[in-house]
Amino acid sequence: MAADPTNSGSITQAGFAALKRGDSAAARALFERSISTGAAEAAAWFGLSQAHRLQGASDEESSSLDQALKLDAHYLPALLAKADWFARFGDRRAASSYYRAFIKLAATLPSVPAHMRADLARAQAVSQRFAREFEDHLLSSLAANGLGSSASKRFGHAIELLLGRKQIYLQEPKYFFFPELPHIQFFDPRAFDWVAELEAESGAIRAELTALLAAGDGFIPYLQAEQSRPAFDTKKLLGNPDWSAYFLIKEGVAMAKHMAQCPRTVAALRRAPLCRIERRTPSVLFSLLRPGTRIPPHHGFMNTRLICHLPLVMPRGCGLRVGNEARQWREGELIVFDDTIEHEAWNSSNEARIVLIFDIWRPELSEEERRLVSAMLAAIDGFDGNPQKWTD
Repeated sequence: MAADPTNSGSITQAGFAALKRGDSAAARALFERSISTGAAEAAAWFGLSQAHRLQGASDEESSSLDQALKLDAHYLPALLAKADWFARFGDRRAASSYYRAFIKLAATLPSVPAHMRADLARAQAVSQRFAREFEDHLLSSLAANGLGSSASKRFGHAIELLLGRKQIYLQEPKYFFFPELPHIQFFDPRAFDWVAELEAESGAIRAELTALLAAGDGFIPYLQAEQSRPAFDTKKLLGNPDWSAYFLIKEGVAMAKHMAQCPRTVAALRRAPLCRIERRTPSVLFSLLRPGTRIPPHHGFMNTRLICHLPLVMPRGCGLRVGNEARQWREGELIVFDDTIEHEAWNSSNEARIVLIFDIWRPELSEEERRLVSAMLAAIDGFDGNPQKWTD
């Protein structure tokens, strides 16, 4: 590879000149002389490693590279040469770790020196090839052991994280975090014994929604400004009817007139374990997203509840991403997810998208824990007698 002589003394520079001439014996002698002074830098040890390589002394080459990196762990020529050394001897995993370190550190340079660009491109290509070979080996081995079956879906997710196909998303509630709850993006609706009964009522719920739309009132922008909080409309949705809601219950307060207009909807929710916290939850609403509207990535308020979507009007081109998994809604099929994991939604169609939204307690919480969460929020709200609303 092309070396980049550094200013570690005239002897070291002379050693690099000898390397360029192909005189490995002279280069080795000069680098050893430079090292014997006790003042040599990483460049001298790197130069010595290259002389050893030309002479076929692989063990000595590796030891010299180790000494160079001991003096300067960020010395790029030695990192690349060490990667190449492992690659020559078939240790692709060790080689990959050095190639990745070289690539990562090179990316921090204000500009990649001209003499290093070819080396960087080669390191990237070899690193990517080794990654593909490792992935093919791993997946073929696991396929022989059943990867891909429905029973291994969770393990499949773990493998995608391991391979870097997906990133790890954790709960990041904006207001309250309850520890030791599993980080699950989408929950299996079949795990809840009340879901089938609710889904069976989706036709009746849709009929009530249709009547509301025909009446043409009751829908308001979902995001509303609060006088007691500064309003930074970073999402451009504050007061925007592109994301509208028709509330049956709003922050724990029943909207009696609206509920009276939707008796089948209210009845369908009777078995759902709605998250009931005075002046906080639940919220039950028809959520309308107009054509071309996107709700940017955001996080929910507390991880002691889950959000449920029952799709009612679902044109093609609509979707929901939670963490690293995106799903398409299907009319009449409930989706249950943790909204404290980063999520976003969009409507790329030419029609409105409408879902019924409500929140339920997380099933892992005991009745006592649910009571204490409710009591905690009530105590917070009662501190000055003026409860502050949650705001995005």
